[in-house]
Amino acid sequence: MSRQKAIYIVCSPRQRVGKTLIARALTEFILADGRAAIAFDVNPNNAALYGFLPRNTARADIETTRGQMALFDELIAEDEVVKVIDLGDQAFDKFFRLLRQIGLAEEARRRGIDVVTLFIGDPDPRSADSYAQTHRAIPQLSLVPVHNEFIANMQDYMESFPSPVPGERPVRFLVLSPFLKSIVDRPGFSFDDYLDRHTGARTELHEWIERVFVEFRELELRLLLRELKTSIALR
Repeated sequence: MSRQKAIYIVCSPRQRVGKTLIARALTEFILADGRAAIAFDVNPNNAALYGFLPRNTARADIETTRGQMALFDELIAEDEVVKVIDLGDQAFDKFFRLLRQIGLAEEARRRGIDVVTLFIGDPDPRSADSYAQTHRAIPQLSLVPVHNEFIANMQDYMESFPSPVPGERPVRFLVLSPFLKSIVDRPGFSFDDYLDRHTGARTELHEWIERVFVEFRELELRLLLRELKTSIALR
């Protein structure tokens, strides 16, 4: 069962941890699954996601009241479009402060929309503090830790990013070799198009994309299981 109503917030208070790459891959995974998706690029100084997916990305401004209202209205619109937010580190604190102030998570839940925070971990203690604070401040969020293998060995820091659900593993984002990264960073590169067009001999990039898509599929299944357990517990 695919998720038709969800808001995914890809975030970290730190730079260069792979937020835009993960948001790109997640958006393309949803589109490849035959669902509608729109990504929001919330990066004040660098709209990288918009550059890669201009047809499926809107630039969002949370520095003005008008921009804030436009973004949050889009997020909780009564539609069947999955929303993906690439939240820049400079906008991290303000975004979650606004989200808490306007009660977006509560309103989204009322409309049957799950708000999922994909929080990318890293060894800096400030990230772990922000992770814990986000969970305490907005417990209505479905918080999911993400391990990007490019950053460091998972055993070196991921214990500081425990899943709110005991025994649930983090999303693992596989490391890209420098050569493969140079390919996916080319303007106009599409993960889904690569799978469709390169149907001959399988490559390392095929394996990487498919593994990442499997990670997202398994994440959706775990989130659905969370909802089912919560629903049963409330009866």
